[in-house]
Amino acid sequence: MSTEALAQADLRTSHARAAAEAVLSLAGTVDRSLDRHAGEFGISDAKLEVLELLSCCAGRRACLHTLGDRLSVTRPNITKLIDGLERAGLVRRLPHPEDRRRVQAELTPDGATLAARALPGRVARLEGLWEQVDDAELAELAAVLTRVATAASARWRPAEDDAPS
Repeated sequence: MSTEALAQADLRTSHARAAAEAVLSLAGTVDRSLDRHAGEFGISDAKLEVLELLSCCAGRRACLHTLGDRLSVTRPNITKLIDGLERAGLVRRLPHPEDRRRVQAELTPDGATLAARALPGRVARLEGLWEQVDDAELAELAAVLTRVATAASARWRPAEDDAPS
């Protein structure tokens, strides 16, 4: 490999590391900020995300399976989130109307009230992250990050043979 090719490879590696570090740093900052905000309402941001999703669902209810998939969390994690929200009186479990094996979570009136109070601040924090970029830059950044996330997910997804049984 030529000296120029080695320099280009080193530069790409340097840029890849810098991009990954920036994404991780931003993700950590966002997680802490959103958790502090949700904490003002007595819950975690993960639980607030569940309330947000349920607020947008027909009848303010959804299957736990669907919630887990939409939030990209495991079955045990969505169960724990719903357990905590149920203990707080913010959601209730209901049997699925067509499949006895499934369970739905439904937003309670208290959950809807909390969501209505907390979600505008969450949205404001998320939008505030991007004040220093214009709309075109934000659209381009979102497209690039989505493309990278999709490729990374496909690349590092365990093969069916490797998945735990």
